[in-house]
Amino acid sequence: MLALMKSLTQSFLGKVIAMIIIAGMAFWGVDQMVAQFRNGLGSNLMAAGSEAMDMPTLDRRVEVLLKNINAQSDDPITKEQAAEQGMIDQVFELMKSRTVNLGFARKIGVEPSTEAVIAELKKVDAFRNPLTGELDLATYQRVLAENRFSQQEYEAQVKDDLALETLRGGAEAGLIIPALLSDIQTRYLAESRDVAWFILDATKAPKPAAPTDEEIKAFYDENVDALESPERRAIDMIKLSADDFISQVEVTEQEVATIYEASKSERFSEPEQRTWLELMFDSRDAARDAFGALAGGADPATLQAVASRESRTAKADEIDDVLLRDAMFGPGKQSGALFGPKDMGDGRWLVARLVSVQPGAVFPLESVSDQIRSELARDRATQLLYTKLDELDRAIGAGYDLARIATELGVPVISFEPVDRNGYTEDGLPMLGLMGAQDALAQAFDIPVGETSNQFAGADGTYITSPRKVIAASTPDFETIKEDVKTALVMRNEGQAVQKMVQDIQAKIQAGETTLEAQAAAAGADVMTPPAAVTRVNAEQSGLPNAAIGAVFSGKAGEVFTFPNRTGDHYIIIQMKQVNDPSPGDVAAATAMASTAVTSSLRSDMSAALEQDVQKALKLRVNNAAFNAYKASLSTDQ
Repeated sequence: MLALMKSLTQSFLGKVIAMIIIAGMAFWGVDQMVAQFRNGLGSNLMAAGSEAMDMPTLDRRVEVLLKNINAQSDDPITKEQAAEQGMIDQVFELMKSRTVNLGFARKIGVEPSTEAVIAELKKVDAFRNPLTGELDLATYQRVLAENRFSQQEYEAQVKDDLALETLRGGAEAGLIIPALLSDIQTRYLAESRDVAWFILDATKAPKPAAPTDEEIKAFYDENVDALESPERRAIDMIKLSADDFISQVEVTEQEVATIYEASKSERFSEPEQRTWLELMFDSRDAARDAFGALAGGADPATLQAVASRESRTAKADEIDDVLLRDAMFGPGKQSGALFGPKDMGDGRWLVARLVSVQPGAVFPLESVSDQIRSELARDRATQLLYTKLDELDRAIGAGYDLARIATELGVPVISFEPVDRNGYTEDGLPMLGLMGAQDALAQAFDIPVGETSNQFAGADGTYITSPRKVIAASTPDFETIKEDVKTALVMRNEGQAVQKMVQDIQAKIQAGETTLEAQAAAAGADVMTPPAAVTRVNAEQSGLPNAAIGAVFSGKAGEVFTFPNRTGDHYIIIQMKQVNDPSPGDVAAATAMASTAVTSSLRSDMSAALEQDVQKALKLRVNNAAFNAYKASLSTDQ
């Protein structure tokens, strides 16, 4: 297909077609631009009152979200993947709410002061000077630069956050929780229920009679559509990764030795230890005076007003105090480095001085040479892989078949027996190697036999596929799969027999024809009860599954409920015996939880009401076309 397009564009007719396409795209773009200016948004994605948000701001929000997600994940995601999972849409919805609320806040005059912004900055530990523990401009600007924020941009965000907090706080400021509501919620949580249950062994259910040939055929006819075997394809695949080219690179002993010498103290040694002196003072002024004296070169032994002094030796990972660790072990810290004064929270103030650095023992070259050689070989193999990927692009563009591409790249073609779209053979065996190809596997079902897919990056390599043979979807005839159909029918009948047994027990107990205890005895099972009556506060400690707890508190006295275990071979038969009024002890245990629940619920209702009033008072204008264009720009196919 690519080769055909390439040859077509060399002809006069092809050039005319290309000009028509380009002209059409240009007119489409003009139409979109006119629509954009008509809605009054200009280059913005959305606006409400004087507040607006443009595409770079949305992109920054998305980048911050992904940075936070990927910092906690072993499997980082890209913007394209975030768009596919709906994360970009969620961010956009949040920004719509933020924009309209900020617009309303500006409209009614909510404007945080400079002093309020500074107070917020002082709360951020990362902005504090590691020596003084106070807000420091140089530290603040350095941290912002490391996180790709300008000072103006970050402070504007803090100001917006304060405005929103003030808006919400104002709406909730007059909220008073009625005692009646708290009392109702308390009684709701403290109400207790007496329950009892036993475990029924479902494998003891009566076995149904073996099905006749007529019943088997009827079951086959009923499920003939489900018995259809899906289309399967025999697929050839090429997988490229750095591992394929490690054997083609060379690493010399001299290179290993050079890397070792250059980085042995940082990478190939035991962690260093450091010794520092901790001086405690009874006042901040005394600590500051001592800090100044030490900074001027004074001997710690000559300092006055020292309440206590202690010498400590440790490794960096043994220090819990992050600021102290940075001051003693940070880059470039040498003997004489200072930390403090720091308020210890008990009336004492700490000043620390680094005394000495004890480097860790260096590992011998022989013990780390294999690691260095492997890392260097993989790095070079990765560089070679990038070259091969460029060659792959050219080969696909030239319309080469998979065999020729493999020959050009020097990698093998992997052939798989016919599989369905999920990568399973007719016998149900998973072709794991092919499943790893994901998008390349999917495309192999959308292209003709012999054609080559695009290249797709997977978790452990780049994949290209080509279908070798197509086996059309078909339904096996009855005689071929009669025994399999019989097995399925027997399993269904046995399952229905178990269901009938359980339902009969449930109905008889609930109708009063028998008791839970009598049925448990007949089943050879023990009746169990929780240590105390079950309340909504202690329900999780009762030993009952969550589904049973929900049923117990939604049911009536005497009702019976049944729930299977995961494998379906045992059932819990549970009866709600009695509903009890709250006891004084249960009320006391539920009071705090009830107050929290009511407060949270009313605040949520108040926030929702505020959101509705804001949307009525201020119109939010949204450029959905521009947002869709932004999402489309995240695709690697663009």
